[in-house]
Amino acid sequence: MRFRRALLLIGPGQDPGPALAGLRAIAPTLPSLLIRLQSAPTLAGSLLPVGWGALSAPESAETSAQTLETLVAATNRLAAHVELVSGELLDATGLSELCIREGIDLLAPAVWSLRHERLVNEVRRRAGVAVLWPGGEAEVQVPLAHVGCMARSARGGLRISAWLNSHLEEGPECTFTLLTTHAPTAELVSRTLAVSGLRVPVKVSPLQGWSQVQNWLTGDGEVRFGLLIVPRPPPLLALGAGHAAPVLVLPPMKARVEPPPGPEMVGADAIDDLGILRLCVEGDVTFGAPHALPDGTLTLFSAGRPIGATPLRNGVAATELTGIEALGLSRGEVAATPEAIVQVEAQVEVIRPADGPLFLFDADLPDTVLVSLHGMDTPDRPRPLAVRMRPTRGLRAIRERLRAHGLQGRVLDARAVLDEGPGYDVDTEALDALRLARVAERMQQAGFTVGAIIHRGPRQPAVAGVHAIDASTMGVPTAALARGDVQAPVEQRSPLLQGNAIELELDNGRARAWLLEAIRGAERTFCFQVYMCADDEVGREVADALIDAGARGVTVRVLVDSLHGRHGSFGAQNPLLVRLAGRPGVELRVAHPINALPSLKDLKQRDHRKLAVSDSAVAMVGGRNLSHEYYAAWDEVALGPESHWRDVPWVDAGARVRGPAVGALLGAFRVAWMEAGGTPFSFQTPPPAGTSAARVVVHHGLRDARSLETYRELIEGARSHVMIANGFPFVLELQHGLLEALARGVRVRVLTGHLTPTFGDGRPFKGPWSTAREAATELVHSRLDPLIAAGAEVHLAQVGPEPAWDAAIGAVRPHVHAKVLTVDGRACTVGSANLDVTASYWESELLLVTEDPALVRDYEATLAALLDRTPKVDRDDPAWREKARARRWMAHWPGVLSI
Repeated sequence: MRFRRALLLIGPGQDPGPALAGLRAIAPTLPSLLIRLQSAPTLAGSLLPVGWGALSAPESAETSAQTLETLVAATNRLAAHVELVSGELLDATGLSELCIREGIDLLAPAVWSLRHERLVNEVRRRAGVAVLWPGGEAEVQVPLAHVGCMARSARGGLRISAWLNSHLEEGPECTFTLLTTHAPTAELVSRTLAVSGLRVPVKVSPLQGWSQVQNWLTGDGEVRFGLLIVPRPPPLLALGAGHAAPVLVLPPMKARVEPPPGPEMVGADAIDDLGILRLCVEGDVTFGAPHALPDGTLTLFSAGRPIGATPLRNGVAATELTGIEALGLSRGEVAATPEAIVQVEAQVEVIRPADGPLFLFDADLPDTVLVSLHGMDTPDRPRPLAVRMRPTRGLRAIRERLRAHGLQGRVLDARAVLDEGPGYDVDTEALDALRLARVAERMQQAGFTVGAIIHRGPRQPAVAGVHAIDASTMGVPTAALARGDVQAPVEQRSPLLQGNAIELELDNGRARAWLLEAIRGAERTFCFQVYMCADDEVGREVADALIDAGARGVTVRVLVDSLHGRHGSFGAQNPLLVRLAGRPGVELRVAHPINALPSLKDLKQRDHRKLAVSDSAVAMVGGRNLSHEYYAAWDEVALGPESHWRDVPWVDAGARVRGPAVGALLGAFRVAWMEAGGTPFSFQTPPPAGTSAARVVVHHGLRDARSLETYRELIEGARSHVMIANGFPFVLELQHGLLEALARGVRVRVLTGHLTPTFGDGRPFKGPWSTAREAATELVHSRLDPLIAAGAEVHLAQVGPEPAWDAAIGAVRPHVHAKVLTVDGRACTVGSANLDVTASYWESELLLVTEDPALVRDYEATLAALLDRTPKVDRDDPAWREKARARRWMAHWPGVLSI
């Protein structure tokens, strides 16, 4: 160990043998040694060391001189330069001044006593020196082959490691133990050593109970140490219990580290996502939900030093790092100093693909299931890994519960893997199973081997490559899971279908003409599915066409969501549907009727798809329901100051398709039709009809998240630009994906609107629920504010004036009901799925993804023209900045409660 100059203190009647032996063991090449004989005005024999071999009983001044010569000769073999002085006993101030004046960095008292300890500890604090207390057995000295390191916290362990790294180039094997109640010693020490980067061989010694601590100190255990190292003066009882080996107390830190105010920071373990480390941190609490930490900077530590800083947003951090086994974490930016490591507040393990196969389980599984998982965490089996689905229980409490059942305390947070932000949108138990499956899928995409998940809840999620096990049934025997012979099902993603003829539109009048043309031209079958329908002029026109088709022998199938179609739930009857159901050739079915007190799942898990298919040959898919605002053209309505907000047409989008994609769309309808009690039917997939490639994405609510995954993958793959038309509050996962796209230089343009259409001056149109829809508009815009601040171009849709309108109303700002996303001029989506949490998880949706660059570029030109003639939000506008500031709190509003 590297020391510059040591001070050996010898008092009256004290034997310096143990102290010299300790110095010789830890500093065999000490450059300089100062020996001070205390309380010795003259070198009288009575003041010489007593009991030091042959020198124990001097009888004359001549003998004293000879004794001193022998002492100097002995210490000359210890240090290159030795000085011997004598003097009166010094108090703490005098001794501290001596150490500072003489450049002492190691203080070695000859003996230990309570009085000496108080004095020496004060000198250590004032002069900043290390202290070497002698061992308890003077005549028995253990070689410095093993060093024991003991601390009372992870920070103390880091302190020891940092000091050893700076004072020990190579040397003995070190055995570490931590006396902490928060985690098993072996697990915590292993992380501490990985974070500290200690460069000497290390073992971990788990201690349980005071008797084991005593054995550790006294050398009665399996290993007898040549030195004990502690970061600060140990408790008096520990020293009083006896210590066979010398005890080295490290010098105090140069700068005192004060913990940040508030609760202690704890972190979930980090996941290595293709070189991006993602993790969550929070403030630990004894009771209640975890404490959210303020946004700021998080400094990361590894191998004993800071390795970078990364933003901390909503408790989540991500940074590019590879080859890391564990991380230390500290709030704020930390300068790279030799003692910087002691500022680590929390330590986390890094979960890497190279660690081997895994199976994931919900951290809130019942105790009976956790007990059955005990013993599976072995190198030759898939390792269990807990995933916290929602931040309702603290990470420390989860880890302690896992350890109580014999499992390792490794915990991932789903928010970090899925980048969900605060998690309020998805903070409901109904989504836990599906989100856990998505975590497994994302980890597979990052190179992990995840064969199975164990989830809570009756709804079985279906995600590609993941075997889902319901914890209430444990459908796969635990023994089989432990052996690793659970074969995950392979569920293919939507295939790319070639040979389609596709037309895309952003025109209500054209969409209505397409629909009526298809109904009137149908010869054999017509399948029609909507979410809502109204008995207005548009609804009646379409219903009449369907009735006529049935009358001429066409098999007409109409499928409507029962709740939002206002038919079949709670005794409601939609007059339009009543008329349809009673006509020849028309069969009506309603999806998911409710006739009892509804749960949140009943209200949110609806069928939101919109589709029309004529003769299994041509299909229309998009976002339109059956009523005026979806299909009325702007030049067909006469708007005035007293108009109802439902009189104002909305911006919507759709596609007309011929070719093989029609078969996939009709297949989705057939499944939904049969689930609603409809009679099974067969059809032929149509032959190629064009040159466009397309995917049909079918999302089954709470069973998969295919629409969300489709949007996410398109945004993550964007390199040039993204264009979006949607008027619903972005789920935070997609918002974050767009922010990342902006950060890598992708141009993001968004067309949105007002759920309650407004006049050009901002006044809302009249009508029921107008106030609630205005509040929902604020939520929509609040989810766009961070994008605007980051450089996205957000336009608020504006139309007119038209000749048929009252001249006094000027332009109108409508609702944008379209669900359009285009990427890089190569792919675009139209369909029923919004970019909100309801479409992402709860409702069943249908998307057509077109991959035809020429067609997509033409559609982008149409959308760009619409964007260019609408106002763009100016992020430097004081009025917008004030609005954004006022609605910032809405980032915490659960999106599941939005309209």
